[in-house]
Amino acid sequence: MIGRPRLGALLYYEIITGIFGNLPGMLGYWLRRRLYPTILKSCGKNLIIGRNVTIRGGMKIRLGSDVSIDDNVVIDARGKNGCIVIERGTLISRNTILRARNATIIIGKGSDIGTNCILATDSKLKVGKNVLIAAYSYLCAGGNHNYDRSDIPIIQQGFISKGGVIIEDDVWIGSHTMIMDGVCICKGSIIGTHSLVNIDIPEGSIAYGKPAVRQSWRPGFGDESND
Repeated sequence: MIGRPRLGALLYYEIITGIFGNLPGMLGYWLRRRLYPTILKSCGKNLIIGRNVTIRGGMKIRLGSDVSIDDNVVIDARGKNGCIVIERGTLISRNTILRARNATIIIGKGSDIGTNCILATDSKLKVGKNVLIAAYSYLCAGGNHNYDRSDIPIIQQGFISKGGVIIEDDVWIGSHTMIMDGVCICKGSIIGTHSLVNIDIPEGSIAYGKPAVRQSWRPGFGDESND
């Protein structure tokens, strides 16, 4: 729960989150700004933490300055090698889950993660700077179950990964989009709503569909004469 095996640290975590985690109003925001950095690996200035935010593995979580985390968010850095980094000026909207299981999630400066999103990885998940991810999107970076054997249940066969997910800078991902393991969405691209992305998307693309494919280029990108 806290990222280090100390009873005193666990009790401190329980006090901070139990007493102040659901405290309403400006007093609640002010106290969480003061106290929640003490249960994290590191934290910059001007942190905003909403109500009912769940922090797991806090000693493996690093937040930059001016980070805003809305109500009911879960930030879960589990396992010995779990690590989550949220850089300066990023917004994590309500009900979103960030889960790194013995893996790393990095969210770049100035990005905006919408409501009810899931960003989960067992390998690596990197979101660049100034990225927009709209509501109800799912970034599945690893965690695919192996199923080669028939003599034991799938749940006991471990995981396979295609290398995680990379979202480069200045990308906009529409709502209800699913991005599969092994995908890189290159700089400046736009992914339309309700898309399934299972292949790399070139820089400056406008792509959508199930599966998503490039439909056109953004102005200033690509060879528009060939479209």
